[in-house]
Amino acid sequence: MNFDTAVAAQEAFRRAQSTGELGEDLESAIEAEERFASSTGQNSTDAYDTLLKIGDEHLKATAFLEFLIYTTWNYVMELPSPDRFKQGLELCNRYLKEAVGKTDKTRIAQIQELRHSFLNGLGRTDDEGVEEYDEDAFAGGD
Repeated sequence: MNFDTAVAAQEAFRRAQSTGELGEDLESAIEAEERFASSTGQNSTDAYDTLLKIGDEHLKATAFLEFLIYTTWNYVMELPSPDRFKQGLELCNRYLKEAVGKTDKTRIAQIQELRHSFLNGLGRTDDEGVEEYDEDAFAGGD
């Protein structure tokens, strides 16, 4: 990867805060992110799950979703788990479905790269059975 996922996660979280896309859940997200970043074990897992729940409540929160993808990648690199790889893939698919054509191309490319890495982590090298999300698909294809 040609980018640092930890730095990208911080930048995405700052964007989520500045856009107000989390509304009243912003303080809960900040608290959960701080717990996740500063703890280990079950406390870290609980904080991560809280972040995912906040993301599920804000389906249009693109910057926060991007943060969750980067955070999931960092998490799965520390504690590899098929469930987390699958979670990352699902987050990427959701992001790409919403963001392609509306978001910076560099961020789209980063998420696509992570999506393929999540696929590889699941032992898959192709997109069989997985929707394809690229700009051409939404712009009319080849």
